[in-house]
Amino acid sequence: MSITARLASGDAHTTSPRRLSAVVRILRSRRSRRLGFLASLVVAFGIWVRMGPLPDSVSRPSIARRVSFVDRTGRPLDAAAARARALRPGDQAGPSLARRADRLAAATLAAEDRRFHQHVGVDPIALGRAVAADARARSIRQGGSTITQQLVKIRRGRSGNALLNKAREALYALRLEHRMSKDAILSAYLAEAPYGGRVVGAEQAASAYFDKPSSQLSWAQAAFLAALPQRPSSYDPHRHGTAALARQRWILDRLRAQGVITGAELSTAKSEALHISDRVDDVVAPHFTEMLAASATTPKRGTIRTTIDGDLQRDVAGIARHHRALLRRSGAANVAVVVLDNRTGGVLAWEGSGNYFDWSHGGMINGPLQPRQTGSTVKPFIYAMAFEDGQSPGDRIDDSPFDRSVNGSGFHPRNYDKRYRGVITLRTALGSSVNIAAVKLLDAREPADLLQLLARAGAPVAYPASHYGLSLALGTAEIDLLDLTKAYAAFARGGRSLDVHTVEPALLQPGGTRVVSRATAFLVTDVLSDNEARSPAFGRNSALKFPFPVAAKTGTSQDFHDNWVVGYTKEFTVGVWVGNFDRKSLKGATGVTGAGPIFHAVMLATHRRLTPNAGFDADATVLGAAVPAELEAVPACVVSGCETTNVEYQWKGSARTTPTAPPTGPASTVFRQVGLTLLVPRESGRYLIDPTKPLDAQRLPLNASGGQGPYAYAVDGSTITSTWPLKSGSHRACVSDATSTHVCATFTVQ
Repeated sequence: MSITARLASGDAHTTSPRRLSAVVRILRSRRSRRLGFLASLVVAFGIWVRMGPLPDSVSRPSIARRVSFVDRTGRPLDAAAARARALRPGDQAGPSLARRADRLAAATLAAEDRRFHQHVGVDPIALGRAVAADARARSIRQGGSTITQQLVKIRRGRSGNALLNKAREALYALRLEHRMSKDAILSAYLAEAPYGGRVVGAEQAASAYFDKPSSQLSWAQAAFLAALPQRPSSYDPHRHGTAALARQRWILDRLRAQGVITGAELSTAKSEALHISDRVDDVVAPHFTEMLAASATTPKRGTIRTTIDGDLQRDVAGIARHHRALLRRSGAANVAVVVLDNRTGGVLAWEGSGNYFDWSHGGMINGPLQPRQTGSTVKPFIYAMAFEDGQSPGDRIDDSPFDRSVNGSGFHPRNYDKRYRGVITLRTALGSSVNIAAVKLLDAREPADLLQLLARAGAPVAYPASHYGLSLALGTAEIDLLDLTKAYAAFARGGRSLDVHTVEPALLQPGGTRVVSRATAFLVTDVLSDNEARSPAFGRNSALKFPFPVAAKTGTSQDFHDNWVVGYTKEFTVGVWVGNFDRKSLKGATGVTGAGPIFHAVMLATHRRLTPNAGFDADATVLGAAVPAELEAVPACVVSGCETTNVEYQWKGSARTTPTAPPTGPASTVFRQVGLTLLVPRESGRYLIDPTKPLDAQRLPLNASGGQGPYAYAVDGSTITSTWPLKSGSHRACVSDATSTHVCATFTVQ
């Protein structure tokens, strides 16, 4: 039996005093070893707590681990990229951020961690006070976190159990304090703290809100910014200015109570009027970079080279900001712009709303991705179908009332100006955006054909054709700006679709899905770039007139909810939308007056910034390319009576395609002349004398087509050249051609 066992059994009388002393010494030795072992464990645990490993997510700046975006030349697009560069080892120069932004640093400590310089990463006093307050409130209202713990939280993020996260933050805060100086920790917090929206870091916050560096902040401005990281959303100055100002004043009082500022400085700071800026200079294309960051295919770290051209993007943002202020008088608060490279499909510029930080008007909504009614911007695709069927811009259509019952309800479309023009060319009808002509052309086909064409061009519509019927011709279907701009790019690419790219390398796309024939794309482009064709509706000096070839189309949706202009050159396609994300109607603004000036400025900026690139196959585009072999140029006076242009393009006889849906039936009023036809005046036509103009200045231009020219005209038996002075009464006009074939028509002048 062992000594300890014998002692435990009460057999101590068998043990001598000497042996008893030995036992005591042994027991004391063992106890000492145990205590020593426990002490060693405590010391080891303390060393592990203080000096143990830190995960990479905590030891490195959060901005260095985030994905960052640069433009196609490698320049930063977002603030994260700029700050990541600034924080690379060896790049820092001069005083630390905490010392440069000394007032903001002091205000931050007053607001968040007044014992920052005394604790070792965790503040037991603040923690105890928070626990007591939470117990009284029976909810977690105070955290008691130090600046160091908050820096850990910023770098780690949070997921899972809240208490476990708190414990880990405290542990990592102790270890971080062992590795970094107080100055370095405070500087890192100021550089990485969120200040509302996409604003991160003291320098960006000072620039974003006050247009100045952090070193130049006043006490009032510093206290205001120090309030934001605690609750960036609740204290957002654009949405909750009153709450943010109340927090600022509380921080100022804390600074005075701690003796950091004097009473005079406190009074000056509280009386200072804060002017919050709407500009964020170092955030370029925020909607675009946010969209990429949210994409499942975008890496979560590293640097992403995008297709954005930084200089053009800044131009577009400035144009949107300038015109947005002017548009407010028309009730428009939002602007979206997309610029595409026709060669590669690269997105060169992307404006999402006009002002990302305009919370009151949905500034964070990404406008180019919002489906909206297209208005007249859908019409070029209707005319493309007509051209595919063998019609030409010089063919004529009757702009007269259209009446059709749809699902038991009457469908009575009207032109925008509520006028009817009689027989006009397709060129004038498209250029001047005549509604009735577009409806009649679509009626000659099927609405489903239009949706199929749009889908091939990359602009699918959510609902089937039966949902819209012939109202599709008026743009009642919703398409987003990106898809509509991409669809227009197909015309610029000779009828081939364009795949959009946002990340480099965006390679040349010589191919693509065939949307329409090259000849049809040429005809559509020729009409959309004809300033004379649109002048009857928009005038000769509208926002769509340029010193270089531009094809463009405006659009205004029902009840003036949306303004559009989409257009292209050989190299670029630009889409502009103006409206309100909450769908409030505009006050009379149309595409040419609302979105038009923005489109004009963006197109000029794009043309100036981005010169044509060598190596692009010019034959794959329309503007500047040769006339397709299937078409022929003829004197316009022979085809359309010199209505808007001197030269007209039409299909050659052998190349004219067979219509897949011939324009026949009572609804169709498209005139496809073969024999000699008198176009103006038309049979039973009625023409009016304008009493406000001199009578001798009012003449009727006679027009004919078909047969074999030249033509000879006569009115009431008298030979004329090409125009006839208007006279009241009933008259008879005739035309004869080189074969002596003649055609006559009776008309009335009132």
